[in-house]
Amino acid sequence: MTWPEVEAAREVAPLVIVPLGSCEQHGRGMALQTDTVRAVELAKLVAERMAPRAVIAPETTVGLSEHHMGFPGTLTLSPQTLQQVIYEIVHSLHRHGWRKVFLLNGHGGNNAVVDIASIRIRADFPDMHLASSGISALVPDVISQEGVSELRGHSCEVETSQALYLAPELVRTESLVPGTHRRSDLDPAGRLSRMHPAIHFPQPYHRLDPNGALGDATVASAEFGERQVNAALDRLTSFLEQFIALPLPGTPSAPATPHSV
Repeated sequence: MTWPEVEAAREVAPLVIVPLGSCEQHGRGMALQTDTVRAVELAKLVAERMAPRAVIAPETTVGLSEHHMGFPGTLTLSPQTLQQVIYEIVHSLHRHGWRKVFLLNGHGGNNAVVDIASIRIRADFPDMHLASSGISALVPDVISQEGVSELRGHSCEVETSQALYLAPELVRTESLVPGTHRRSDLDPAGRLSRMHPAIHFPQPYHRLDPNGALGDATVASAEFGERQVNAALDRLTSFLEQFIALPLPGTPSAPATPHSV
């Protein structure tokens, strides 16, 4: 878009979708840009369904991927840098008049940073609404119906199926191999890290699986991906319809007084 096109869109599109991705290993059979492209392609579907009331910001193509740095090609930002990138993108949109922003995050490793950046944004720009979500997190029931692996979460049948449906060029089907998909196959630290869901004890992926995958991508299918994406699309657009309809929060007449520690 040119700037006059953006100016015109601003008059009819109260919502901006900001896709967040990564550049990181996705096992032997998927491209490094998988998370970014999945977020962008879902954002396009949402924007098409809601046209002309939504626009898509440029995607963030590098995220927080320290846990994948054991594999060539992975790029990572520090948590501080990614947080500031998200903050300043939203700040820019705010300066141009947008007050409703949705962060569509294609990479689970970004989650904690998205949460912290969102806290800062809400505190600094109280006259706007900001929401966020991942992709798979929108459809846990659809995923659970498919008999997926005991251990999954990266370059698995879930993520690979989404890629096969949204952007099949990302997937080298002849190179797909099963990743670690049973807890019993992990080393002691890996097993402990997956034993208690409420306890956070992350492990780098090169220690979890020699190919960098958790789950079995060889059983992925575009049909499973389509079921996931269609359900995610329905649920996300339903939320965003209501999100757009919300009145904006009232802007304080004076800056809030900082609390004493």
